Amino acid sequence: MKKFALGLFLLLGAHAAVAQNTYKVTFENKSGNKNLDVKTVYLFSIEDKMAIDSARCVNGVYTMEGNTELPKLASVCGTANGYNVIAAFVLDNEPIQVTVDKGIQVTGSEVNARMLAINKGIEEAGRKMHGLQMEAKAIADNNNGQLPQNVADSLDAEWVAVGERQMQILKDGITNNKDNLIPAYFIFNYMEVLGVDFMDNFLKDYKYKNDPLLASVFKMLEGEKRKAEGALFTDFELPDMDGKMHKLSDYAGKGNYVLVDFWASWCGPCRQEMPNVKAVYDRFHSKGFEIVGVSLDNNKKAWTDAVAKMQMTWPQLSDLKAWKSSAAQLYYVKGIPATLLIGPDGKIVASNLRGEALIKKIEELYQ
Repeated sequence: MKKFALGLFLLLGAHAAVAQNTYKVTFENKSGNKNLDVKTVYLFSIEDKMAIDSARCVNGVYTMEGNTELPKLASVCGTANGYNVIAAFVLDNEPIQVTVDKGIQVTGSEVNARMLAINKGIEEAGRKMHGLQMEAKAIADNNNGQLPQNVADSLDAEWVAVGERQMQILKDGITNNKDNLIPAYFIFNYMEVLGVDFMDNFLKDYKYKNDPLLASVFKMLEGEKRKAEGALFTDFELPDMDGKMHKLSDYAGKGNYVLVDFWASWCGPCRQEMPNVKAVYDRFHSKGFEIVGVSLDNNKKAWTDAVAKMQMTWPQLSDLKAWKSSAAQLYYVKGIPATLLIGPDGKIVASNLRGEALIKKIEELYQ
């Protein structure tokens, strides 16, 4: 009898475990938007970057049911590769209904109600900011293309206030949901504007900080910390144009200021900026100032030809891996031109100095 009871308990326990990982998602397009009347919709796992289910329309409704590891961030998409996103949500064991009518509605668990509210707050602020842009344009159009200064100041102040409100909605949405996956979704999507300190502090004890979606966020944080003023530079090693390997430490931390310049031959703004970089080098190299160019090219001839044409006589390094350059990834370089100024003691002095700001900073250091 005891064995039977134990077996029954285990059986019920197994069913309970399966039930906890059972999902149901339905999608209905009531908007009249024919672009959403697709043959198949897909349930896409944002973390796993793959479709975990799909459905065809039956009587105007797409229904997807099954079992998977829950909870996870997911979306209903019009394509199997995750594009053409209709709505994103936390996939859990409560049925989720996605409806497109005058807007997008996601009903289901309390977590999804919170997520929808945050999205709506952000979008509402975005629409307000767009409205301010249109208002400014209309006033200028009716005033010979000019925007009166008092009007410009008023609209600017309102723009800033709305932007601050939008950011507060985002940050509150993150900090008030530390026990669920909502923060992972918003941090991943807004990591470029949330600020290093905010994300770093939040993620320290966040329940889902090991979620795969946040891997790129931690990579960004590590790179930004390496560029932080006062941080000791992180070394890397790359080949020069002759294939000889050089470390950044061959130049930096040797008692002089060193500018690491991330650029590429195919980058128009980089080529426009190069005369400023060359002018600084020509003026201050005799005083010990050094530049180390790091090219994000993937074509050696294009790289070397550009170096010769622009008379870049300072050290040039590249692994010819473009954006996958080990140095660029180390310092989380996502846009070029980008610079990193290292002091005589090997500590970061500044980053992303360009044009007059670069010239002025070097002049201050060597006056």
